[in-house]
Amino acid sequence: MTNDDKALRERLKRLVAERSQSDVARKTGAQVAAVNRYVHGARIPGAFCAALVRGLDVNPAWLLMGEGSPYLGDVPERTARLGENLLELVEAMSAVSHMLLGSLAGKHHLKILRELNDALRVHEHLREKLNERSRPVFQRILGDLQKTLDKLDLDRAADLRKAADQLSRLCDDEALTREYLRMSAYHDFQLKASDSFLATQRRLFLRTLPDNSLFDESACVEARRIVVALTQQNRVPEALRICRATRALAGREGRKWQAWAQLENTYGVLLAETGQLRRAIAVIQRGMPRLSGMFRKISEAALNRMLMWAGVLSIDDAIAIGEATDAKARHLAHFAAWQLDTRALKKALAFAEAPGVEPVWGRSLQVIYARHLYAQLREPSRDRADEYEREMRQAFDDSTGMFDVIVYICRCELNRLAGRKKQAMIELRKAEKERRALLPDMLPDPLDLGVHFRSALALLKPGDPLARRARRWFKRYVSRGYLCFEGVLQMPR
Repeated sequence: MTNDDKALRERLKRLVAERSQSDVARKTGAQVAAVNRYVHGARIPGAFCAALVRGLDVNPAWLLMGEGSPYLGDVPERTARLGENLLELVEAMSAVSHMLLGSLAGKHHLKILRELNDALRVHEHLREKLNERSRPVFQRILGDLQKTLDKLDLDRAADLRKAADQLSRLCDDEALTREYLRMSAYHDFQLKASDSFLATQRRLFLRTLPDNSLFDESACVEARRIVVALTQQNRVPEALRICRATRALAGREGRKWQAWAQLENTYGVLLAETGQLRRAIAVIQRGMPRLSGMFRKISEAALNRMLMWAGVLSIDDAIAIGEATDAKARHLAHFAAWQLDTRALKKALAFAEAPGVEPVWGRSLQVIYARHLYAQLREPSRDRADEYEREMRQAFDDSTGMFDVIVYICRCELNRLAGRKKQAMIELRKAEKERRALLPDMLPDPLDLGVHFRSALALLKPGDPLARRARRWFKRYVSRGYLCFEGVLQMPR
């Protein structure tokens, strides 16, 4: 074994120590056993090295030669050199600030005022130098952060975000500050940190409002993101109000913007969430031709979902139409779970877990439930509901009331399918109590509410107030085009 082979193996061991053999295997497409062999003496093939570069963003110069930083996204040496003098400048500004405060505390005669004026000039000069030196560092960190966010590498993004946060306090560049806030909001969105996402997005929206007019395309983009943040929190009524206000502020001129097409897609989704399916489909159809890239893929997935709700598409049809994204996978799993069909669930789960599914939204609570439901339909278990809740709470750090509502709804169905009627009734009542406590500010998804009301009809006597409420809801939604609910009305009373 040559020295180069030994050095390469040592660098591979470092990567495995930072992550794990299973994580390295998953990111490179290799078998865990193969990674273990490479670490413990087997010859490392060139194809595996290339996979490390692509999958883990490893710096090839470091991997093969030991030169530079381990990862391509690490802070470059040039960036580090640019930041060496920032602390010195900050300390100088701090000293001047202390001088200013001392002057203000003393006697206010002419000499002190002249010294204060001189100190202010020095302070402003240092501030300019600090901006000049921090700006390129800030730009590079933001560039690295954007690349990391695009790869959904949330842990490394968190480290880069901390560095960007410090630089945002040193650099008085409005454009870069807005870009930093935009990336911070996007990172919160990926983390499903809804409260932080909304707070950051509001700050960004207010900074984006133009000076020369009330509303422009940039403001429209940021307003739409506030709507997305509210939707993520299930605050659908408020999201719909802001969406309508944004459309009104954009006016006729705004309809020419690319941001308008993106806003219309969001508007269509909200209409479907609030019982206006036919209008929602028309809005999505009208705006989709103007969309491209990620927005087009999300719009296709949303239209697929609506057409399944309308009874136009089956699971097989929806799988065949559009691109393979995790947004589409989420909708397929959700609809298959509503159908209580093992064949549909098997196909939806196979789609979600297939290699090559493009990440758009990240983790999905619908896929987790679909997996447990599929197992429950095939082999009922008294413990399935507990297993489902345990996985959900480990996967999502979500303290919102709606998260609990969804967990109770799903626990009710899993217990009902296991023949545990008494426990299912307890979960049903808990779900209804929590749901009504959140009205009118927060609304569950129509499919989640459909599952809840279907359980009510299956478990309760026809005269029970909740059963009557459920039947009225299904009648109203079927009349509005949600034909996927039609079969529930034929259930025996």
